[in-house]
Amino acid sequence: MEEGGSSTIDEAYVSNMDEVVVVPECSEDLKPVVGQKFKSLDFYFAFYDVYAWAIGFDTRKSQMRKADGIITWYSVVCNRQGSKKSSEDDQANARSGFSLKRRCLSTRCGCKASISFKLFSDGGVSGYTVEEFKEAHNHYMANIGPTVTFNVLKEIMGGFQLVGCNVGDIRNASRDIKAFAHGFDVQMVLDDMARKKEMSEAFTYEYEVNASNQLVALFWCDGLMKRNYHMFGDIVTFDTTYNTNRYCMIFAPFTGKDNHGRPVTFAAGLVSNEKTGAFAWLFRHFVQSMGVAPKMIVTDQDLGMRSAIEEILVGTRHRWCMWHIMHKLANKVPGWLLRDEDFKKNSMHVWFKTLYEYRQLWIPAYFRDFPMGSMIRTTSISESENSFYKNFLKPRNNLAEFYLNFNQAVDFQRNSRTKLDYQDATALPILATTQPFEKHASTLYTDSMFKKIQEEIVEGNDRCRVLGFSSADSVDTYKLGDNLRHSYFVRHDRTHESYYCDCKLFSRHDYLCSHVFFLFRNNEVKKIPDNYCASRWIKTPLVKAVHGHVDETLPTQSVVDERQNVSKQGISLFYGFLRRFETDIDVLRAFVGGLEELGNSLTAGTPLPSTSEKRRMIEQFYGMARPEVVEVHHPDVVKMKGHASCSASRLISKREKAIKDATRPLRRCKACDELCHHDSRNCPMLKELETENELRKGKRKC
Repeated sequence: MEEGGSSTIDEAYVSNMDEVVVVPECSEDLKPVVGQKFKSLDFYFAFYDVYAWAIGFDTRKSQMRKADGIITWYSVVCNRQGSKKSSEDDQANARSGFSLKRRCLSTRCGCKASISFKLFSDGGVSGYTVEEFKEAHNHYMANIGPTVTFNVLKEIMGGFQLVGCNVGDIRNASRDIKAFAHGFDVQMVLDDMARKKEMSEAFTYEYEVNASNQLVALFWCDGLMKRNYHMFGDIVTFDTTYNTNRYCMIFAPFTGKDNHGRPVTFAAGLVSNEKTGAFAWLFRHFVQSMGVAPKMIVTDQDLGMRSAIEEILVGTRHRWCMWHIMHKLANKVPGWLLRDEDFKKNSMHVWFKTLYEYRQLWIPAYFRDFPMGSMIRTTSISESENSFYKNFLKPRNNLAEFYLNFNQAVDFQRNSRTKLDYQDATALPILATTQPFEKHASTLYTDSMFKKIQEEIVEGNDRCRVLGFSSADSVDTYKLGDNLRHSYFVRHDRTHESYYCDCKLFSRHDYLCSHVFFLFRNNEVKKIPDNYCASRWIKTPLVKAVHGHVDETLPTQSVVDERQNVSKQGISLFYGFLRRFETDIDVLRAFVGGLEELGNSLTAGTPLPSTSEKRRMIEQFYGMARPEVVEVHHPDVVKMKGHASCSASRLISKREKAIKDATRPLRRCKACDELCHHDSRNCPMLKELETENELRKGKRKC
């Protein structure tokens, strides 16, 4: 569960003998009410998710009932509902100090909080209504507001008297941090980028302003992003993301997948509109900074983006992302509307017709000749990146906060990769066969990819069989069958020790298939031939660039200034020594006393004034100084399709629709005399009567 940020939610804690009963308090507009009605399950799920996020817990879909293929009842529970299944093996494992198998923790504590919905149909209008709502939890919430922050600090510092502030101070600090950058945030970001450019020539940033000197476009990437692009940027995903900053500028990261199959960021941009020119500006600077265009770019179905790609990325293959298509399908076709034949004929026809007209941009058959490399799943990059950035970027952030959080997200991404590289260098995978080429593969490929390769080796070792054989000159041709009753021809060129399989797994995804591994076993191959070891999935020290030679002047790690490095080192040393000394009270006293003495000796004598100290602390939080002169100003709030602006005509999300419809007061329609969300001008009953009258008139004319 992510932090709730500026949430002001309070919680009522009630002691009930052996267990805690938590009845969260929040805005009445967000709280579900029995009898509340929703148009579809999508609205129902979205509304409860908003409530759960505001309170501070996660949800899990639990049970449902169907009749004639239609969902008639559904329940959603707190994700801490239920309990971990126990067994005698688990108990024995615990008694042995978890020496038998890894200790696996569970978050389930038997929480009863839940909500259930049932299908209703009234006057030709159907939907779902809240049947039961249990709001009490048996655990505390995960939402981090000022009160919880103060309690955490109290525990860390060792008591109320040592925190040095109260709850109000923390709330005020959050306010001051935002106010500090107000009107300065864009200039703060640009100044920081200029400073990074001075520290490293590899850092690139470009921006554009309008006639009022307001920011309208920004592009940036550092040296490590460039290095990663040359190593793994054969296929790039360009995915516009909304709700990441208070000005509603469109966040557009360029991403791909590294040799672990994990998302990696190559560059990022912010633009103020979704026109072809804005996207072309980003693509142009991306190619200029990288020196070479990607082999393939994957985007959503935006036609302005398509035009920009045709203009700038002339030799780049363009593909639509399947995740976006399937995501839009779910939005366009709520389950209960699938029963409406008129809806399927009219509303969906145009959308499907567009998909068919541009089928060469998304149907997999059109890309069988292209080495897909990182696209093991055609939906995976956009799906994972969408989820990843949502954990860091918040819609109310100013640009300084956005930039700070973006850098933290990239640091997290890079740290995760470093951990995986370390695991590859130190861990020994468990082998599934006795084949020597499997052991060789374990030394070549990253662990995440070796698992997939191992599946192919096991499949070839245990389940493949020869259905036919022929030989001509130095080429042997095998017809092999697998457990799925598929058959493929595999050709082995004995002169060059090369293999080619009709399944094309290697040419498409850059690792060998079970059919080739079967022939390795039959031909007693000990090691994977060198011509199959230049894969993008090789371990980091061995991996080769997909865009040719890498400029060795590009940094291999993030470039930060010396002050930040020393500050982080100091924090690490402090907590390291604290953990080491905390078991010996005498040594701990000596450590604290020595620290205090050293601090006093380094103090200049006169403490900084309160306002100067506050400014220094806030600038330290941002990692950026507030400028004295502002040359580039923040943009006005952007208004566009699908964007979180204040425009009444914009497309709003399912979540917003759920909140809006669920919180609107019911009123009585003069036409149908029902309490509902419509009036006599758009009453469904009147529309049905009008339709019937028109049909009758048509029959009379006949």
